Amino acid sequence: MTRLFVSFYLFMAVSLVLISSTLELIWPDEDYREPADMVLAKALLPLTLKDQKQLLATLRQAGIDYKLKDSAAINWSAAEQADLEAGLPVTLYTDTARFIYIPASERRLIVLSLPFTEVSRPYLLIYLSAFLLLLGVMLAIWLWPLWRDLAYLTRRVDHLGQDSENVSITLKKRSVIQPISNKLNMLSERVHGLLRDQRELTGAVAHEFRTPIARLKFALEMKPEPDSQAWRGIQADLDELEGLVQEMLDYTQYDAMTPELNIADIPITTLCSDVVARLALTTSKTLLVSGNEFTVRGDGHFIERAVINLLNNAIRHAKSQIIIEVYQTDTAINIAVNDDGTGVEPAQAARIFEPFFRPDNSRVRYAGGAGLGLAIVKRIQLWHAGTVSVISSNSLGGACFILSYPL
Repeated sequence: MTRLFVSFYLFMAVSLVLISSTLELIWPDEDYREPADMVLAKALLPLTLKDQKQLLATLRQAGIDYKLKDSAAINWSAAEQADLEAGLPVTLYTDTARFIYIPASERRLIVLSLPFTEVSRPYLLIYLSAFLLLLGVMLAIWLWPLWRDLAYLTRRVDHLGQDSENVSITLKKRSVIQPISNKLNMLSERVHGLLRDQRELTGAVAHEFRTPIARLKFALEMKPEPDSQAWRGIQADLDELEGLVQEMLDYTQYDAMTPELNIADIPITTLCSDVVARLALTTSKTLLVSGNEFTVRGDGHFIERAVINLLNNAIRHAKSQIIIEVYQTDTAINIAVNDDGTGVEPAQAARIFEPFFRPDNSRVRYAGGAGLGLAIVKRIQLWHAGTVSVISSNSLGGACFILSYPL
């Protein structure tokens, strides 16, 4: 906004000066026509006392109204009195006329009475019309780049959300609305990402629900007895459907908006120990926590959710053991979740946090989940200005997922 204001102010200042100068050239002095007696009087003012006879003769010949007056009849200022004594003319003004006093002798003055004349109305209308026309032309020149860029933005924004690719808006760096185009590019990427996620979510929902629904239909056709194996299978399928629905709802909620975080000092090792104590009751695999106590600034609920998601992921793919290591580096406090599974291929390490992505190894569909747990973890880390990554575990040989929070 400051840049736009300064640009407009400087342009208007320069334009007004140029327009005024141009009109002065177009309408020369004769267009400000003064009466012939005023023009002649101006020409006679430089005459000195020794030229008085010539001056009076010229005035009578020109028909200019004049009269003689005693210099003592007027109360002169010191500067005016000095000019008269030096033989110079003195000009006085009233609301309707201008009086020029020219020394004729030591005590006598020649007084020229010159009435003011107004510029004719037609001249004023022509001058004003020309001024406004030139000002409009100058404003159009200044507004043209802005108008062109806004029209370009309008055409590009019309396709926002309709094309399969992002709408890219490219403007020159000197354009005053380039910041707006940058924000629109960010909005385009966001909209494109939301549409892509919507399509993927729709496809994932259909794909994930198809298998348990098919099992349910097959089991119901068998008309199982209560508490039979088929009956328990139906219950397991219903639990799986409920889990898939909840996971997708959580991801949709987290991806749509950033919640209000309740920031506090979180004892991170204690938090991990509490999570392990709860999850250990639901699995036969060994879960351990190691490391000193460290404090992290963040929302305890969401940090706990990130740790739970990583632990559930590790429980599904570990063979027998999972270790959580809490440690501090020069720049961050890290939570490393290690498992003794088959790990993650390095080529897939970057994509594993994308929604609905599952690597083609031991971490496959039958392990459960919709592929959204790690995407939720990444979203939580973004809210806390942290990161999440995966490497090979040095201690157990499987995967090592690392939550990193800046000091």
